[in-house]
Amino acid sequence: MSDAKLMKAVHELCASMDALAVIGAELRCRRDGLPVSPGVRHLIEQVIRGVEPDLLADTTAEQQATALGIIDSFFRQAADLLEHPGRAPGWSYDDPVVIDGQGMTSRAFVRAFEAAAATTPAFAATLARPGVFLDVGAGAGWLAIEVARRWANWTVVAIDRWAPALELAHRNIAAAQMQDRIALRRQDLDALDDRGVFSLVWLPGPFLAADAVRRNLDRLRRASIPGGWLVFSLFAPERTHWGEALRTLKAVRNGGHSWKREELETMLADCGFASISSFSLAGSTITIARSQPI
Repeated sequence: MSDAKLMKAVHELCASMDALAVIGAELRCRRDGLPVSPGVRHLIEQVIRGVEPDLLADTTAEQQATALGIIDSFFRQAADLLEHPGRAPGWSYDDPVVIDGQGMTSRAFVRAFEAAAATTPAFAATLARPGVFLDVGAGAGWLAIEVARRWANWTVVAIDRWAPALELAHRNIAAAQMQDRIALRRQDLDALDDRGVFSLVWLPGPFLAADAVRRNLDRLRRASIPGGWLVFSLFAPERTHWGEALRTLKAVRNGGHSWKREELETMLADCGFASISSFSLAGSTITIARSQPI
């Protein structure tokens, strides 16, 4: 009986990964112009229609490339877990496909900023004025690029301590011709010594240890302008009964903490932040909080 349960779970989960691989294959064929035999092409299209009719309709080449990057990164990180379960926690990937794909997921957060602005006038007013965005854990630089593109009157300071990520970020920012809008620093959050500079501070929660966040909240308030905002990302709650454990596992392997929304909001309030609210985005949740003068 136990063998039957195991095989059933394996086959069901493999089917989901196969379907994701099919979507990635279609995106790669479109991007690279790869030839595919007619019979295989028909079946790829049939699988994608089964996942979601018109899944790729009205998507741009850039959106498709972003999705492919995310899928590539997902499979390589999954393979790392499969092959190296004993690896010490922490973000130590030097594979540019993993770094770039993980960074591409952050591009969608500008939509969450806009959703927050739609219901929070003070946040909207901040976005409407010239400002400086602090990107903590810049990775491959994609969030910094997207912010600079979306808000032409903003500049970005992007910090990261991982040299392979910064090397890739330099290339991506140069390719986007954003060198004059984005300043990259190899810097740990503990070494941040800016005062009264940043209008928005971005913290990627699943990649930051809980103690690192707690000991730096006052530092980030000092680095912010009066009434500036902190934007904190979380993994969205999972829908499966095993999803919460998986969410926590991913965060811990990344060197971070699986924050709960209530835990985060209480911590921010205790540290003197105000106007705290949270917004959902596919796969993630963001919490915004306004810094008060110290």
